[in-house]
Amino acid sequence: MKMLKKMPIRLRLTVMTVALLTVCCVGITLILNYSAIKMATIIDASAVLPAQEVGEEGWIHESTPAASSSMTPSVSSEVSQKAKIDFRIESIIYMLLVIISGGFSTYYLSGKALKPLDTLNDQVKNINVHNLFETLSVPPTNDEIAELTSTFNEMTDKLNDSFMMQQRFSLSAAHELRTPLAVLQTKVDVFKKKKTHTTEEYDALIYVIEKQTKRLRGLVSSLLDMTNLDDKREQRSICLKDIFEDIISELSLITKDKNVTMTLDCDNSVVFGNTDLLYRAFYNLVENGIKYNIDGGTVEVLVNRLSKEQVSIKIIDTGIGIADKDKNKIFEPFYRVDKSRSRQLGGTGLGLSTVDSILKKNNGTITVTDNESNGTCFHVILNSESLQKKRTDPCI
Repeated sequence: MKMLKKMPIRLRLTVMTVALLTVCCVGITLILNYSAIKMATIIDASAVLPAQEVGEEGWIHESTPAASSSMTPSVSSEVSQKAKIDFRIESIIYMLLVIISGGFSTYYLSGKALKPLDTLNDQVKNINVHNLFETLSVPPTNDEIAELTSTFNEMTDKLNDSFMMQQRFSLSAAHELRTPLAVLQTKVDVFKKKKTHTTEEYDALIYVIEKQTKRLRGLVSSLLDMTNLDDKREQRSICLKDIFEDIISELSLITKDKNVTMTLDCDNSVVFGNTDLLYRAFYNLVENGIKYNIDGGTVEVLVNRLSKEQVSIKIIDTGIGIADKDKNKIFEPFYRVDKSRSRQLGGTGLGLSTVDSILKKNNGTITVTDNESNGTCFHVILNSESLQKKRTDPCI
């Protein structure tokens, strides 16, 4: 069996078919031989009996051997035995011919049937990191091989997206970390060229060092936060109204500085998840709605139950909005819609990526659309407490 598993599919299929043909042919041959021998025995027995005739007077007369048969019993028996042997030999030969021809036919036909699989194998061998974007040609057979090819194409598309995202992340992380370090190095080099310095120059250098150090610390902290999302955290029932009331209270000073009005329309919906993580996610979304808003704008939070199993959360602002080309990328790490403005506001480009990761950890989804009166609408859907109870109830 181990040797059979190591064989190619085509050869394995041929061996299995030949084995099946052998069993069938041997069975048929045995049955035919048994029937033929039985029939020949009956014929032999009837051939050696003397013929009998009824005379005119009613007496029974045995006919002479010469009259009843042209061959003696011994000659007839020899002929019968030879016929049996010939029949056995011929049946075995025909059986072997059927098995061999069936095996070759199976090998040939299986090769034709598995040709798309060989083609797929050759194409897959040429796939590497540099050509994941190339799609394999799907055979027009609508069979399992065509389905396998389509599935492989979908997998390579996802892998290519992941590799590209990882590459962008690495480049962006290196750039973000290099920029403040380059600023610090430049300021220090300029400062060292002068032998004497005024108090103002010292203050300016300290200010730059403090600012860039704070930026580096924020980047490292955000990266650590993203890594720590993989930790197992306690999940429980959460009242969304309590979370948003706390968030609005904490961001009240920022709303006054930005001259932004916040409104909350929330029912008593309860979701199941981790309180700290969901608080961070919604805090980030609401804070972004305030930071990137216009003077005198609004941020509206709408929470309502979609069904017994899902809760809808919408965070709508009247800010600068997001271009359609950027909507699919804003959840990638370090991606910024407006890089210069993001840096001015102290953004690291990791906020929305962290939000997306948090919501996935809590079995939620997030989408972004345009607000009807300019701005952006972030739509989050979370599982309600009733769904979690349904999943964990052993009686269901």
